[in-house]
Amino acid sequence: MEKLEITYEKSENNKQKLTKHEIKIFMVSALGSALEFYDFVVYVYFANIISALFFPSSSPVTGLILTYSIFACGYFARLLGGILFSHIGDRQGRKKPFILAVFLMALPTFLIGLLPTYQSVGVFAPILLVMCRFLQGLAIGGEIPGSLTYIYENVQKSFRGLACGSLFFGVTFGTFLGSTVGFILTKYLNQQDLNNWGWRVPFLAGGILGLFGVYLRNFLNETPVFNKIKNNIVRVPIKEVLNNYKFLVFKSALELGVVAVSVSLFMLYLPNYLKTYFGFESGEILKINSLFVLIYSLTNILFGWFCDKYGPEKVFRFSCIIFALFVYPIFSHFSPNNYYPIFACYILMIIGTAASTASAMYLLIKSFPPLIRFSGASLSYNIAFAFLGGFTPLLATALIEKTNSLSSPAFLLVTISVIALFNSFLAQVNFGKKKSKIL
Repeated sequence: MEKLEITYEKSENNKQKLTKHEIKIFMVSALGSALEFYDFVVYVYFANIISALFFPSSSPVTGLILTYSIFACGYFARLLGGILFSHIGDRQGRKKPFILAVFLMALPTFLIGLLPTYQSVGVFAPILLVMCRFLQGLAIGGEIPGSLTYIYENVQKSFRGLACGSLFFGVTFGTFLGSTVGFILTKYLNQQDLNNWGWRVPFLAGGILGLFGVYLRNFLNETPVFNKIKNNIVRVPIKEVLNNYKFLVFKSALELGVVAVSVSLFMLYLPNYLKTYFGFESGEILKINSLFVLIYSLTNILFGWFCDKYGPEKVFRFSCIIFALFVYPIFSHFSPNNYYPIFACYILMIIGTAASTASAMYLLIKSFPPLIRFSGASLSYNIAFAFLGGFTPLLATALIEKTNSLSSPAFLLVTISVIALFNSFLAQVNFGKKKSKIL
């Protein structure tokens, strides 16, 4: 396609320091992502309660599997959301979907906090829950690729790794907020209060806070890169990606798969796993989870800086090796009332997941030319998180049921890490039919 042969240069002017404008973009982008991801993941921290209230069953495991299936539904909605938001972003500008994604997350989050339970309206309760999770999935489908595109195109080349790390500091800080709220409520409310009204509080608060994120992002400007290419836009960006860049999408999705599985396994699945199978108290596990997720969020910034200093490829390979070697031994040592393997697991999570997150996101966003950057990044990201991240809690639970091995969930992360490691050593070639200078 002729348009992709057009090239654009972005002058760096030999800058070596972050400007005030770049710092502002870092802060607003990270804060908006924090609020949006708090809204999305808080669902998982109350999975047991939601399971009982919306999916009554004689088997707790069956109810939990149904609840995680709704979680996976939200991930599949990401695919559609990614296509929708990326089409807008590549044709009408990066700013519009950057704002819209936060609003579309805030609304259904607030509504979840108001939903009637199965006892009140029967089968309509889970149907309404599915609808809300679907809308949330649409929003998340555009949030990360849109934020990555926006921040990448607004920062100097020498700080792009730091930019990606800073953005995911915000994303994981949102997860920390969700974990912290879960800990506080389970710590200070009895089970009856949690079931009656306590579980609704984080959803109602999240919806209100999300509107604050909309307000902040409204003050940002369009990216300089899009201003240069807006007169040469591709009519159907996703079609161009599928026609000429599908192998690059596949390669990027494999790399992102490591992030998707590790985030879902460690931060979202592990607290309920330890409670259900080893009898740990929810309050204690959520407290530990909150602390380490906070440290992990800060570590993203460090590994983002490492990407700028050593290159994202080396940082990513390091994360794959860490996971391949140490995940299974740690899972095999979990036992009731033994906290040492739990601490070891979270230390592994901090190092491996932060390294894979900062590096894989940097590799993703720099891979596609600006005319289809949002669409290419969105498709790769959402394939990885829909098919790998979204199914991780469900597959982990099913694996335990089928194999009777409590350490079997570790194989999910070990497998994808080994595959991604070999994938990263493939020759660095341009899989697209047309070459383009990437900004």
